[in-house]
Amino acid sequence: MTYVSASEHSAESEFLDLVDDATASVVDVGSVWRLLIVDDEPDVHRATTFALNGLSIFGRPLEFLHAYSAEQATAILREERDIAVVLLDVVMEREDAGLALVKVIRHDLKLTDVRIILRTGQPGYAPEIETIHAFDINDYKTKSELTRAKLYATITAALRTYDQIRALDNLAFYDHLSRLPNRNRFINLIDERVSLGEYGDVVIAILDIDDFSEVNDSLGHQQGDRLLQAVSARLTSALGSATVVARIGSDAFGLMGPSSSIDPIAVLELFRSPFRVQDDSMMVTATLGLVSLTDTKEAGRGAIKDANIALKRAKKNRRGSFVVYTLDMGIEIRERVRLLQGLRSAVDTNRLFVVYQPQVLLSTGAVVGMEALLRWRNDDGRYVPPERFIPLAEASGLIIALGDWVLRMACHELVRMQAIGLPSLRVSVNVSQLQFRNPDFVERLVQAIADTGVEAASLELEITESVAMEDPEFMLERFAAIKAIGVTIAIDDFGTGYSSLSHLRQLPIDRLKIDRAFVNELSSDVLGGPIAAMVIELGRNLNMTVIAEGVETEKQAAILRQMGCHEGQGYFYSEPLAPPELKEWLLAHRSGA
Repeated sequence: MTYVSASEHSAESEFLDLVDDATASVVDVGSVWRLLIVDDEPDVHRATTFALNGLSIFGRPLEFLHAYSAEQATAILREERDIAVVLLDVVMEREDAGLALVKVIRHDLKLTDVRIILRTGQPGYAPEIETIHAFDINDYKTKSELTRAKLYATITAALRTYDQIRALDNLAFYDHLSRLPNRNRFINLIDERVSLGEYGDVVIAILDIDDFSEVNDSLGHQQGDRLLQAVSARLTSALGSATVVARIGSDAFGLMGPSSSIDPIAVLELFRSPFRVQDDSMMVTATLGLVSLTDTKEAGRGAIKDANIALKRAKKNRRGSFVVYTLDMGIEIRERVRLLQGLRSAVDTNRLFVVYQPQVLLSTGAVVGMEALLRWRNDDGRYVPPERFIPLAEASGLIIALGDWVLRMACHELVRMQAIGLPSLRVSVNVSQLQFRNPDFVERLVQAIADTGVEAASLELEITESVAMEDPEFMLERFAAIKAIGVTIAIDDFGTGYSSLSHLRQLPIDRLKIDRAFVNELSSDVLGGPIAAMVIELGRNLNMTVIAEGVETEKQAAILRQMGCHEGQGYFYSEPLAPPELKEWLLAHRSGA
């Protein structure tokens, strides 16, 4: 450290006082700037401390930490937090000790916010320009040029940069509402555990507030925000310092800590008592998905994904509960992803096709219609069951394009079948919820009828009972638009849902379709028979045609006839057929033989 004359010292003191007065109001007083002095010469430590002692920068005093070797500095940096600036001697126990320590700070300790000022009494050891840039070194000075004023100015510039970096980190890594770490920071914290191999007893959990959107809708977003703050405070207080609590979504919190702290029953118990939100007392429940780091072995994003898989399973089972992730869940999800990729490929390579299952009058056996069914056959000739790929198509949105394609294929096939002498034949096409609620659905339906030349009255759309019973106003409007075209409507899987009879009476439905589960039970002593009988009676009273699916035996067909069921389909009459086989079957059975 260079010592200055009395006149120089006086001028510098006046300069320091002016700078300090001008900047004192920038930051709240009460905290300190922590500076680490790293130099193998004790005199440098004393001179630096003497030159800066009693000064404050941006309203904060300075606190000094001392290291006399790179090894000692590394130990301090591992243990201490919030070190803002490192004043580092380039040449210490080795010629490259200072630069080696810089690499440790940036690469090994991953301290990206701490500012580094290099000092040396030997100018010949100055680092290359590339090194200064590569390791984010703030400044490089020879000890002879660092007068008190210049040292102050250098440190002030470094602290200003440090403060700006921390402010940006707060924006990037902390949630402004709850003051908790955000999703990015939570991922980084998990990554740190994984990189250090600290799996141990660490649990990752995602906590989701149930029906939070309803709070916002009914009480307003400000009250919703206050509730989130109350939940944040309770979680932080109850779970303690051993657990990381982060806000990783609008109403989702991430937790990381030992299993003793993140006990799911205890965590959910925190939601048994109301939250005080201003003058209100609010009750909410939460659902929890958990994963042990030893089970997932994934880094941050992967661990959150696995915890989210468990959360979705919990919400599907019962809200207000919890599910712990297992490897089987991961295998199942990966299989679903693989299957979805295969489905997309099957669409592109024409491995999807439509088959048709005939429908007959139970009283005479005369053919009255056929149901169009989508099938998927892999390159190896094996079939993928519809109950596996249809839900995936719905979840991915593929079902809209697939549904349009099946509708057109069915219309074309019906026109061909009618042309061979079956003018009264109809075709039934299943319509998914996503497809039915698509704003363009009616327009697409009209266009398909026009393009294929099919008679609208020969086309029937099958809607599941659960879809038909939701949103009464929309359903009445959509059904009316379909009926105006001349297309008939059937309710599929009837008896499995919870239909409102008053709503059912209002809908312009032509046909009720008894679910195969009740048909399968007709010959047993369980309740399938009475349920089938009730559906048939209901349909007849509402002047609807009733058709039973899944008819597999003569006994079932006979019982259905006795009950007054109008129509049936199933393997007793025919399996689903490809168009060439369908043509042969229809020609052989056109008279009801």
